[in-house]
Amino acid sequence: MKKHIFVIIFSLFIISSLAWAEESAEEWFKKGIESVKEKNYEKAIYYFNKTIELYPDNVPSYSNLGYIYNIKEMWDEAIEAYKKALTINPDDINIHHDLGFSLYKKGLIDDAIEEFKKSIALDSEYAPPYQLLGIIYIEKKMFDQAIPVLKKALEIEPYYPIGHCKLGLAYKKTGKNILAADHYYQAGIIYLNNKNRDAALSAYEDIISCSNEIAGIFLTKLYPDKKPSDIKTSWYILLTNMNIRNDYSINSKITGELDQGSEFQIIKEAPNNTSLNSWYLIKTKSGFTGWLCGVYKGVVKYEILSNPASSN
Repeated sequence: MKKHIFVIIFSLFIISSLAWAEESAEEWFKKGIESVKEKNYEKAIYYFNKTIELYPDNVPSYSNLGYIYNIKEMWDEAIEAYKKALTINPDDINIHHDLGFSLYKKGLIDDAIEEFKKSIALDSEYAPPYQLLGIIYIEKKMFDQAIPVLKKALEIEPYYPIGHCKLGLAYKKTGKNILAADHYYQAGIIYLNNKNRDAALSAYEDIISCSNEIAGIFLTKLYPDKKPSDIKTSWYILLTNMNIRNDYSINSKITGELDQGSEFQIIKEAPNNTSLNSWYLIKTKSGFTGWLCGVYKGVVKYEILSNPASSN
């Protein structure tokens, strides 16, 4: 009888100890979270590791360790933490994405792509892996692959300005300047709505590199209190003598000739421009207008005027 009572008491002790261990692990985890909020990362690492000692299958602790190691640019440690988390929960979309990010920063690009694809396979409406895939494809100059994944990312998160900028870049690199300008424009509007004027001005520079017509429209958003005639637009200078035609075609009639050094503004871009062949409707100081082939076989025939004050 006494032996039976001892077994019961011993069993209760084990159950009580396990409950205490779980409570203790929870307390260590809470301390880790508070330390992350305070940006005291060394303490947070200690607390999450204590949590794992008591509760080895605690995926959030591994995930938080990976997050901290990413902040500290300790890519090997971050990769190890995320991989341990995935051995416990292989279907965690966030951890596949975060592991992909660590692998990308480590330079293991192909492995990173695989993790982003796994994240997408688990949830096709989760935007972050599409965004990073697009960035990787741009860096690898795989612009045709970048465009569809960046478009999908923007379908999910349409108000993400960096996504619009990246898609604009991909379109620009494939010679689709109007589409590029449109996405730079959308990024600029989002930045303005978020009161980030510096970023909006950067977006304007991107727009003007693709379409002066769309850039002119965006200027009215940058300076809503000014009349269009009061807004200063960019002046350009010819690097060589150029014929001016009455339409955006080499077969159209020549209506005049501008000498090297002539200054002009671009007021419209031809709809079928590419990075190899681009036509612009221009206007000189004297008011002469016509179509100029500003880019021929990829060679740009003009540059922005270095001292725009002289053109006012």
